Amino acid sequence: MQSLTLSTLIERFFCDHLRTQRNLSPHTVAAYGDTFRLLLKFLSSHRHRPIDQLGFPDLDANSVLAFLHQLEKDRGNTVRTRNARLAAIRSFARYALGIAAPDWLQPAQRILAIPSKRAVKPQVGFMSRQEVAAILGAVDTTTPIGRRDHLLFSLLYHTGARISEILRLRLDSVQGRFIKLQGKGRKERTVPIQAQLTRQLRRFVNCNRLQCDQPVFANRHGAALTREGVALRLDLAVHKAEQTCPALREHRITPHVWRHTTAMHLLHAGVPIEVIALWLGHEQPTTTHTYVQADLTIKDQCSRLLDRTPGPRPHREPAPFSRLLSFLEAQPRRNYAKSGIHI
Repeated sequence: MQSLTLSTLIERFFCDHLRTQRNLSPHTVAAYGDTFRLLLKFLSSHRHRPIDQLGFPDLDANSVLAFLHQLEKDRGNTVRTRNARLAAIRSFARYALGIAAPDWLQPAQRILAIPSKRAVKPQVGFMSRQEVAAILGAVDTTTPIGRRDHLLFSLLYHTGARISEILRLRLDSVQGRFIKLQGKGRKERTVPIQAQLTRQLRRFVNCNRLQCDQPVFANRHGAALTREGVALRLDLAVHKAEQTCPALREHRITPHVWRHTTAMHLLHAGVPIEVIALWLGHEQPTTTHTYVQADLTIKDQCSRLLDRTPGPRPHREPAPFSRLLSFLEAQPRRNYAKSGIHI
């Protein structure tokens, strides 16, 4: 085991550890693969040797720090992306600690000691109902692509789904007025859709003669629509909608903004925060509380309560006199704090 090379260990890390032992999702494995492609290209340039000739001494804490610095400064990645790349490298270092050569144990421990950076959490962006209507109204539904885009944007809004969940949608996931979504960590949830949207989805399926194993949303070549394709179509619709709704120029509308918009509109409608968390598929309720923090309407209502002058206290009728109660009130009281009894 000690004679394993770096390239062999990386292959085992992906094939055996990530896929077989941990059974991670294909999206997670793909993200790890992106990290190591970037890392190995950087190490090859940094160490001036081909990738297949890189060894364990080439992968140390200093080279990892230099790689992370290059991500931020040269590639313009955010701190969150930098931390995600570091998490993938740490996972490999933990895996390699019990398998790699003994002289790499200390460098691996130093890699594990590299801290994640604190990042500024951006404020949640969302659209108003007028902006949502303007975007949907800007889509040309007289063309097949326009009808596809209108249905896709409508489903994003009414379900609060992630763009990856909608793009994975198959015909067998549609069950009457309910659709089954597969979220992060392979967690499934079922959300209802309106009757009008159900009819629109049914007409779209019939017109395109979709089969159960085909993606609901495909490009002109029949392949599943990509994130980049959705972003491009959304940019075109937003640019057209800006002519009738200039407020859209003040926001950056991405496919994920539809999800934030759904959560905020449910919150404004008085839906409990726990129900919104189930609707969006949040594993932790603290994630959903982000929308409460971003809601200026709730904050404005709290501010008005601070300025409100309290009214007079309601008049209470005095309790009738009780000789027995007066006798008991006059008796010595026991110190419950010392006795450990709580009342």
